[in-house]
Amino acid sequence: MRTIDFPFKAIDKLTFSPRPQPLPASLRPLYRIALITLVLKTNCQSNTASMLKLQFFNWLLKSSSLQELIEDRLTHQSVFTLELIHLDPMVTLALKYAVADNLISVTNNSKYKLTDKGHKFADLILRDEQSVLAGERRLLIRIGQRVPEERLRKELL
Repeated sequence: MRTIDFPFKAIDKLTFSPRPQPLPASLRPLYRIALITLVLKTNCQSNTASMLKLQFFNWLLKSSSLQELIEDRLTHQSVFTLELIHLDPMVTLALKYAVADNLISVTNNSKYKLTDKGHKFADLILRDEQSVLAGERRLLIRIGQRVPEERLRKELL
């Protein structure tokens, strides 16, 4: 076994001070909750969706190149030829917080439904012209309800 000499002989010890690091917006639960309420409001029949559909939209919102690809496929061919989506545990965490805050409820068949409070929250985001979610909002409105739940289940499961 080889040992390596410490290169700075004059230094007896090193100390590290923890410094707060900002959490990226995409990892903040409130950001995800806002996106989920927008998806339920603008992209889901009866403002209700399965975990699969919520994960699909979360995955879709991650990159602009992916958004362009999906929008093109929605127009010209099946979006479901992609064959896979990335499942994100932060969506599950955001759903737990949203249910606890009564923005979303869980139905008898394990789907997620927007509550009255959730509708009001989504409406505030949709009306806000200065929203940090302006790009996401425009994309979700353009897509509308062109991604049916049944087809997602059939093609991706």
